Amino acid sequence: MLKSVRHISGQYSINSVEYFSILGKDLTEKLLKTKVVKNYDKGEVISPGDKTSNYILLIHTGLIKILTYLMDGREFVIDTPTPGSVVGEIDVLRSTRPSFEVHALTSCEVWSLDAKIVRDAIASDPEVSVNLLFYVVQRIKELEDRLVCLTSVSIPSRLANALLRLSSIEGQAGRAISKINISQHELASMLPASREKVNRCLREWERSRIVDLSPGTITITNPRALHEYAIC
Repeated sequence: MLKSVRHISGQYSINSVEYFSILGKDLTEKLLKTKVVKNYDKGEVISPGDKTSNYILLIHTGLIKILTYLMDGREFVIDTPTPGSVVGEIDVLRSTRPSFEVHALTSCEVWSLDAKIVRDAIASDPEVSVNLLFYVVQRIKELEDRLVCLTSVSIPSRLANALLRLSSIEGQAGRAISKINISQHELASMLPASREKVNRCLREWERSRIVDLSPGTITITNPRALHEYAIC
């Protein structure tokens, strides 16, 4: 068991995961000892939005999407965290239902960590409470910045940002890849925009040889040109 914990700590150290750096080494290892490994297929619901959460999620492999629904019923993707990211760490600090749902964007492995470990630490250690408060404020500011970006720039800019981000996320060792496995419907929910407008933009870029389209796949053929559309 100790060997397993050391391996985990080395892979997800306090230096590589911001949330763990807030908790510190001892609390991080205690939290990781509670892990329950779960595998999900693309499209499966990882965390619903209809009940309070008792778990913090660590994305081990694959991609997930954090989403909510607009007034007209359309899906709106707030974020697509990278492997190694922690999700739901803010929701477990309150007794209300989560603000967002979590779905599998690809096949993925997710570790569920017992949030009681963190709640107990907050109750007994004022320093942990203060550090987590600053962390939450920072995370909210990042979300605000992302939403402002999504609502203040053109659809081509939003689309370019999304494709470049997905390319970076799916790459190995931080290297971007050119082929992204995603539908136009899923892309539209990330902007947000209608599928028709996304398709129109992608077709124009295909004619300009910036991307190449096939069912369920978008290949970036001219990254430099795509970067010229991206703003934030």
